[in-house]
Amino acid sequence: MKTLTTSFLVIGTAPLFAQQNSDMLAGMSAMRAQQHTQAEASFSKAVSEAPDDMKAWYYRAVNRIGMNDFGGALKDLDQALTLSPDDAHALLRRAEVKSRLGADHSALADLARILSVRPTGPAAEHALLQLGHFAMSSNDYLGAKAHYDQLVHIAPYNALGWCDRGIALAAMHEDDLALNDLDHAVEIDPDLDQAHVQRAIVLLRMDRKQEACAALHQAHDLGNLSVEEMLLIYCE
Repeated sequence: MKTLTTSFLVIGTAPLFAQQNSDMLAGMSAMRAQQHTQAEASFSKAVSEAPDDMKAWYYRAVNRIGMNDFGGALKDLDQALTLSPDDAHALLRRAEVKSRLGADHSALADLARILSVRPTGPAAEHALLQLGHFAMSSNDYLGAKAHYDQLVHIAPYNALGWCDRGIALAAMHEDDLALNDLDHAVEIDPDLDQAHVQRAIVLLRMDRKQEACAALHQAHDLGNLSVEEMLLIYCE
């Protein structure tokens, strides 16, 4: 009798799971195609059918971010994290949403939470980049450098980490150290245009105009048109 009961439950719930999976797949497909209204409808069905599935809440939140519905996204991410408190992806997204809503202090708490549950890996790298950006925006260059120090320690292959630490060092007028980091960022990723731009800025300050102009031309060749004015001023 126990086996029959279990079989009945599986058979009885199969259509529900199939429908939820179908709605999730439809939502993902619509979201990838930037059809956010259709994706919203599909994810809302998935949420209704399986309110305990954090992924349904998470992906509806991601779609709502694409619709600039940050209030709705925050509610969904809160629910997703109620179901799975340590999910790093949901914490990253919620930090992003909170930042857009001006709740920076709360966003920082989510980023710190990520590091406590995932001290290494892609989520930690992203969190450290964001923590560094928050510190830089507050002119806390030492704080930013500390975050980037941690980043390049756990991920020495992360070109953005080296680039951003170079920017922080340059802001502290540690030009030799800044240039070393920026050079290393370019070695890791020669197509990182912002590293070439920042190298040029530091090199100009060091009165190394020829090298600076070469860096500006490299950035321009990579599609960074913001350097055109600097090229006219310093390199013509």
